[in-house]
Amino acid sequence: MKNDKANKSIVFAALAVLCGVFILLMLASWGIADLESFSHYLADGHTAVRVLLGMLFLVALCGGVFAMICLFKIGKALDPSEMNLLKQSGGGTSYISSDAVAGMIQRVLKADKRIKSAACRVNPVEDGITADIKLTAFAGGDLAELCSNVQSRVKAEVESATGIPVRNVAVSIVQTVESGTPQAEKRVN
Repeated sequence: MKNDKANKSIVFAALAVLCGVFILLMLASWGIADLESFSHYLADGHTAVRVLLGMLFLVALCGGVFAMICLFKIGKALDPSEMNLLKQSGGGTSYISSDAVAGMIQRVLKADKRIKSAACRVNPVEDGITADIKLTAFAGGDLAELCSNVQSRVKAEVESATGIPVRNVAVSIVQTVESGTPQAEKRVN
């Protein structure tokens, strides 16, 4: 999803197009009394005006459809069902996105020098969250101990920072690389 400034620009543009469509429709409805003389004008061989009006109508129609699609897409990102409950009190309700929690997990994983790269997906569940982590690890260490360590550190960090119960941390090592190979020299996170 784009940042807030881009979202506001898209909403503004979509609303401007939608307002333009409504203004054109209002002007057309006010001109119904003059429709007979206008239709005689168009019938007198003014084909270019007819084509121009038809294209203008199609552009306005497409703009209105685009405006509605943009509004629905942006509104969907604000749906609280895709968010994780942080705190509910008399003053209001606080949420944190799954992407923000995944960012926390990425910072925990970057701190471990045995991990070359990682991908993470956070899924909200009824009473907390689950995390699916895929790792590329440097070979030569105890991989079972690495997985166990990642699980406990991720669970502790997320729960202490957010208060959201972490129900499951699934760690998969998808690849191991030798630390002496040129491919392993660059650590990418």
